[in-house]
Amino acid sequence: MRLFVILLMLLSIPGLALSQDRLVVAEAVCVDGEAIALRDLARAEGLRAEAVLAGAGDTPLLAAPRFPGARANLSGPRLRELIEQRLGPGLPPIAVPDQVQVQRGGQVVSGRSLIPGIDKILTTALAGYEGEVEIREHRIADYLFLKDKTPVQMRVVPVATPAPGRISLRLEAVDEGGRVLESFTGTVFADVWKTVPCAARVLNRGDVLEAGLVGFARKNLAYMARPPWDGRGLPLRMTAAVGEGQAISADAVEPIPVVAKGQVLTLVYEGDSMKLTVPVESLEDGGIGSTIKVRNMQSRRVVAARIVDAETALVP
Repeated sequence: MRLFVILLMLLSIPGLALSQDRLVVAEAVCVDGEAIALRDLARAEGLRAEAVLAGAGDTPLLAAPRFPGARANLSGPRLRELIEQRLGPGLPPIAVPDQVQVQRGGQVVSGRSLIPGIDKILTTALAGYEGEVEIREHRIADYLFLKDKTPVQMRVVPVATPAPGRISLRLEAVDEGGRVLESFTGTVFADVWKTVPCAARVLNRGDVLEAGLVGFARKNLAYMARPPWDGRGLPLRMTAAVGEGQAISADAVEPIPVVAKGQVLTLVYEGDSMKLTVPVESLEDGGIGSTIKVRNMQSRRVVAARIVDAETALVP
């Protein structure tokens, strides 16, 4: 009597029975037998649907794929018609997707359910770029079919060190011992938005970069071919041309050299018991501590030397 009263109350609420009492067909399932039954395909929502599934859930609808691991794609609308023909009138509403994937044996994992975990892993991995990370374009199968029923956990492994742009992933199904049973591939796209130094006007190779020539703008690192300059160490010298408003990459700037190509230096050689000095010509620009090529102005021999100051170099 109590069950009847509850059911009557539910049916008396307009629209409630219709919205909550239905059979919902899944988009991807695995079946073990030679036939596909309603119970394999659908879950019940509401008392009426539960009653239908309890009474007719084992009714065969059509043949399963022929051998373990084989898969079939079923038309959702045709499947609805088949269920209605086999089970007759009086069924609750049946919600079906456009297509249902069925595999003989094994198990299926929802690829969509992995997306929040993937986003969290990659957002953490990209935190070193100190920007705002957005993960999009998840090119991952909606459903991952496994060959057997061994309980698994899904592990996400980036193929390479994650960086802004397209990231390739390997999705591994591992057992309790950590052994990889099967793996799948996928990709995502990572936007990393960051405020970076930009050229306030056109900068040419060899220009001295000072504070007044630097602006800042929010850029997507995913579309930058090279890492941006960090904005430190001014003044610097440009090693490449940069257009107005464009980001300045780290390899487009260098310290202003204390020694210029063609400059005459004193080259010092210090041994255990002697010290020699000879005049040399610098063949390269260089800063303090850098090693450049110099030419002995007497012997014309080219050697490597480490710059000590603007006038002196040392044989390393």
